[in-house]
Amino acid sequence: MERLFDWLASLSHLYVIDIIRSAALVLLLVVVRTMVMRAISANPNVPLEVRRRWSISLRNGLVILGLIGMVTIWAKQLETIALSMVAFAAALVVATKELFMCVGGSLIRTTSNSFDLGDHIEIANLRGRVVDINLFSTTIMEIGPRHDAHQLTGRAVSFPNSLLLSHPVVRENYMGDYVVHVTTVAVPYSVPPAQAERLLKAAAEEACAPHVQAARQHMERIAARHLVDTPSVEPRIAIFPIDDKRYNLILRISIPAKDRHRVEQAILHQFMCRCFPEKAVEQ
Repeated sequence: MERLFDWLASLSHLYVIDIIRSAALVLLLVVVRTMVMRAISANPNVPLEVRRRWSISLRNGLVILGLIGMVTIWAKQLETIALSMVAFAAALVVATKELFMCVGGSLIRTTSNSFDLGDHIEIANLRGRVVDINLFSTTIMEIGPRHDAHQLTGRAVSFPNSLLLSHPVVRENYMGDYVVHVTTVAVPYSVPPAQAERLLKAAAEEACAPHVQAARQHMERIAARHLVDTPSVEPRIAIFPIDDKRYNLILRISIPAKDRHRVEQAILHQFMCRCFPEKAVEQ
């Protein structure tokens, strides 16, 4: 019994310094985060989106520093455990495969700059606005419910960053403040295609007129900065037959990203009213 107490005493003496160092590191990181967060919150002149970005970057950076510090402090003990428990380490790697894949996906996102906070993305049938990013997962505010809808549903969706290793990411607002928006309108053959095309184009030109010049300048800057081909900003319409009863009008417009839903609805309302006018009702 005395030997057991002596062994426990020697063991605690060996690890007491490392425990103190670990506690000091955690306390230092907590103090730094608290002070920086207070400084960020106390600056109302900085936009909310920028402050949120700083907060997430600070949190992720402190987590990485904490992990590096812990590994450095306990390096000798970890080395001893790794050498004496090779089989356990192998099993641990297999068990934590998903975590390593999540970290790998996060690394790919960072190096390729595939998306960032505030971007509208689509991945693996998930579509929304990015509101949080960490080493293991990404959280988006869902946009939908259908693929052609552009309103927030109020639901937050989190997905593991491992999806970035196996699924492509669609970044809807890659071109910045102005985006190329495509909408599809199904029309019956009772309305002649030429007439429907003319009415839809007139409604689109009227709704997009305030944005055409600014959109053209924005696309020219994007083309010069990224050396890419940018589409025309004037409304374009394509006709595709579906069956013997209806056909599709594919409308492409360049509008502000934040006004996609409003402009689209304005165009559709005006087109519907002109294409299918209300019949007079006798009193």
